[in-house]
Amino acid sequence: MFTALLIFHALIAILLIVVVLIQPGQGDSGAMLGGAGSTSAFGADTGAVLTKTTAVLGAIFVLNSLLLSIVGSKVAEPPSVVEKVATQKESK
Repeated sequence: MFTALLIFHALIAILLIVVVLIQPGQGDSGAMLGGAGSTSAFGADTGAVLTKTTAVLGAIFVLNSLLLSIVGSKVAEPPSVVEKVATQKESK
């Protein structure tokens, strides 16, 4: 389950990066890099859709991060040598 969540996390991160990079800039700063300025390649109203998509993907990313930390703490071995020694003494 941990591996599946980790793969899902990587996919969400890649999608989030792509959606953020696709979004149009604020103002004419894109004209410096040879952009078309105020025109959009994807239509006039894609800003709202991309903003909502970014918010949803961000929320999924945060929730999946929390889930990964919970599942990972249950899957992981004792983190320190002291805890390993303590569990070995308790088992004897």
